[in-house]
Amino acid sequence: MLKEERYDKILQILEEETYVSAEVLSQRLFVSMPTIRRDLAHLQKRNLIIRSHGGAKKLNSEHIVTPIDYRKSQNFAQKRAIARKAASLIKDGNIIFIDASTTALNLADFLEDKSGITIVTNGIPLSIALSQKGIKTFSTGGEIQKSSLGYAGSFAQNFVRSFNYDICFFSVSALDNAGNVCDSSLEENLVRKAAIESSKKCAFLCDKSKIGLSAPYNLIHKDKIDYIFTD
Repeated sequence: MLKEERYDKILQILEEETYVSAEVLSQRLFVSMPTIRRDLAHLQKRNLIIRSHGGAKKLNSEHIVTPIDYRKSQNFAQKRAIARKAASLIKDGNIIFIDASTTALNLADFLEDKSGITIVTNGIPLSIALSQKGIKTFSTGGEIQKSSLGYAGSFAQNFVRSFNYDICFFSVSALDNAGNVCDSSLEENLVRKAAIESSKKCAFLCDKSKIGLSAPYNLIHKDKIDYIFTD
């Protein structure tokens, strides 16, 4: 098992069990205790876990922006089901914006039966996936955000405003109890806001793990969104 695969597996285990000892991790991943200790040290350095009492526990913070490889693995089945349903909104010939979120990334797998669509995205992984499928795609460019592998900044915002969209799709890290759709990244929220303002309709993709959470930067209130897809 490669190091990154072990990191993902450790994070998945902690997502389910909150705390686990290094000895148990060593047994479940079939690696030595020194290897597990190095893995835990690495994950703690990345602010993804807290080492505690000979093991590790989940870092409980709503405001940590986790690396994209880990976020892609969270609630994977739910995200795909949400994306499959959301893709039904897209009509032949539509011009669409899709943000850099890992939930919206799954839309790429449900667009091949759409004809003549044009997609604008600030997501680097999404733009690659769409280009490989032969879908006409524009990438915004801009300053790369390490956490999401998405573009942000004024260049990205201005590029987004260059189009009139039939619909935009986006996801964020939280939907709080007051109905505010909010995120940990102000820069990415500004790109989303530019897309919403340039779109006839907007669709929010939100798995249930985000409901009831809070994040520092408000994007839009749920009552102003045309479509909300959730599990």
